[in-house]
Amino acid sequence: MNILIIANPIASGGDAGKRAQALAAILKRRGHQAEPYLTRFAGDGKQRISRIVQESFDRIVVVGGDGTFNEIINGLPDNAGIPIVQLPTGNANLLGKDLCLPRTPAGTADLIENGRVIMADLAIMNGMKFIMIAGAGFDARVTEALKAVRTGRISNLSYALPVLRALRAGSHDIFDVRVDGRHHAKGEIVLVCNARCYGGICQMAFDAGVDTGSLDIIVLPKENAGSIARYFFMARFSRITRLKGVRYFKGRQIIITADTPVPMQLDGDFAGRFTDIHISLKPHCLPIMAP
Repeated sequence: MNILIIANPIASGGDAGKRAQALAAILKRRGHQAEPYLTRFAGDGKQRISRIVQESFDRIVVVGGDGTFNEIINGLPDNAGIPIVQLPTGNANLLGKDLCLPRTPAGTADLIENGRVIMADLAIMNGMKFIMIAGAGFDARVTEALKAVRTGRISNLSYALPVLRALRAGSHDIFDVRVDGRHHAKGEIVLVCNARCYGGICQMAFDAGVDTGSLDIIVLPKENAGSIARYFFMARFSRITRLKGVRYFKGRQIIITADTPVPMQLDGDFAGRFTDIHISLKPHCLPIMAP
């Protein structure tokens, strides 16, 4: 097989580049062609992958975290049809945890050779693709605060100050949420999920999956320190829907509106502020390799 390996060299404390080179060496020893490509700046991976249809690769490997994977799927041409493999090296690794992906070069090489291809669902928010999660409200403002101070790799500790700033600033915007034109709810936090794992520490969307053909939408009524702590506790040890006022829907078309521009995060990175949010699902369209 001819395999393109795209790696974010600052992921995993700079270890991602080494893992990409190690994976390339293993694949070459097994008789494959492997081209490692280390991204040089934000958006470089997106530019590299946009040329993929002009080449003859059998597999694409993404070495990095959720943000790197999101960058690649946003640059991937719709007609590429090449199975994607992730070697998770990021902080949260939502997709990797949901699919139980190996985290070593040798394990990823085995996955490339022996894994199964699943046709994953791909979501689109105002023209931007995501595959794991879109968030409106508190978590989006946390990623916005993190983006303002981020200089390199991040860890769980990197979120401490942004979380405190988001809590202190508060917002209490009321989001109006409509799902498939049938379901309606209002809340101060909205999560649109294609994966179960949230933040790498709990399962908010306990019934989600990347190939289920639908998105899981969670509308949380309040945004304050006490409520957020309860949400995480219930998501970690039980089902969040057991909390009063929490709404849980499934659907393919979601509209989120508010009186002020809505802060949004996609797959863990701040995406901007928008007056109206339109999210749609393209089911079973992205080939991904899983064990």
